[in-house]
Amino acid sequence: MKSRLFKPVTLLMLLAMLFGMVGIGAASADNALTLSYAVSITYLNVGTDVATLSIDFYAENSPTPIHYALNSLNAGAAASLSVGSVADVTAGFRGSAVMSSTQPLVATVVQYHNNGVGETVKIRMLSNGFGDADGSSTFLLATVQDNNTNRTDVFSVQNIESETITATIKMYDATTGLLAATASYDIPAQSTKYIQMDQNTQTGLPSGTTKFNGSATITAVMKSDGTTPGRVVVTENDYYTNKNVGASVEGVPSSKAGMTLYYATALCKNSNMRTYFAVQNSSLTTATNITITYYKTDGTVMATDGPYAIGPGQKHSVDTCTTLPVVNMVNFTGSAKVVSDTTPIVGIGRAQDGTGGTNSSYVDTYTAFLGESGGYTKLALPFVRWANSTHYDPTTDFGSWQRTYLAIQNVSGVTGVVDVKYMDKTGAVVGTDVLTIAAGAKGNSNPAKNAAWLGQNGMNAGEFGYYTDKSFGGGVLIQLDSTSNPAARFIAIARVQNPGMAEDYNAVSVP
Repeated sequence: MKSRLFKPVTLLMLLAMLFGMVGIGAASADNALTLSYAVSITYLNVGTDVATLSIDFYAENSPTPIHYALNSLNAGAAASLSVGSVADVTAGFRGSAVMSSTQPLVATVVQYHNNGVGETVKIRMLSNGFGDADGSSTFLLATVQDNNTNRTDVFSVQNIESETITATIKMYDATTGLLAATASYDIPAQSTKYIQMDQNTQTGLPSGTTKFNGSATITAVMKSDGTTPGRVVVTENDYYTNKNVGASVEGVPSSKAGMTLYYATALCKNSNMRTYFAVQNSSLTTATNITITYYKTDGTVMATDGPYAIGPGQKHSVDTCTTLPVVNMVNFTGSAKVVSDTTPIVGIGRAQDGTGGTNSSYVDTYTAFLGESGGYTKLALPFVRWANSTHYDPTTDFGSWQRTYLAIQNVSGVTGVVDVKYMDKTGAVVGTDVLTIAAGAKGNSNPAKNAAWLGQNGMNAGEFGYYTDKSFGGGVLIQLDSTSNPAARFIAIARVQNPGMAEDYNAVSVP
């Protein structure tokens, strides 16, 4: 294993990312899979002292780093790096990165299309980096698709070892539960292999396959002996092929599969949104059954759905608006818990337009986030913004300004209290939202909940994370309040919304 002086955070940056995209051509019409992308990395120092930072970029299939030193970062401070500003990472680069810090760090990757003249592409995809401890010899993707409901996926497998590993990918059909394909790749140290689901030569799916819906398991061994486990991390992008819309989400290491999964948000035509959950059986030998419970915001049960059988390696998808036995879920907002009776499970959640395409303000909203197997007493979100009404107006600056909404779920069996601390780019706390959340329920917060939290410490008037000097930076720390029952545990997701679109990412646990 490669030794490191710093505590590392491993970031995956996925799919044909074009940096410094000046003078690029127009976007491909109505196909997010063929867009060019730029990337920003947002990061938050969750340590107790100033952090010294650096980042190494690795092109796909290359073990040679492109090194870049970052500015130091105060404890609690959030910052952002536009990868296009790194001189040696040129247009057309795609690959991965390893960020190192002398203090614990969390980071989120933001992928977007740089709008050209006359373009109004709204895509902005979010996925978290991985801590070094998240590396695993087995990773799970609860859903992989090729041309299924007009969506095709691309996922990236990063080798975080100091030598070449062999990664084997197995895909399981969602309908039959059968193993549908196997493919193996040698990946150099620290580098990445991209798998595009509509390329059968990459997936191992039979020649001529034009549509697939299923799940995937990725395992790794050291190439040198073919048996010693090797560590990888995995991230996936999900692209619509009939419109410029997509979402990004991390894979899950097998160590984080659990008998119970929690989803911090569940919606049925509430705020014009609807959620779907894909649940994967982590076992490749034993079937299981799952049951889903939906909780109202006061912690009482709205409905129980299932049971549903899931074969080895297989996934099952559920719609919050459809339960068995049938319950009228319309206008529901709350959270969800999924319980497996035999084997550990992993899952992905998605939120999207619930109006049936009748409202242009929501028709392109599409998000992705993880179900989680347990909760924490401290969480961090490195990318939090709030634009004022002028900058959030789609007629004046379409798609470049955001508003962030937080959903925080209490996954314990007791009522708990959390402090939601809004931090500026220097690490100063500009506001604290104290929430009491019942067992199983969710609470909500956003930077504009108190007007006094906006426009502070050099931020634009009425804004959070946007500054008068044109810089960016704002994050959130969520932690157990001193008055809380100490047994309370929480998870959270952030919904980063532009006019007409949104994307989600999960809060990251902090030691």
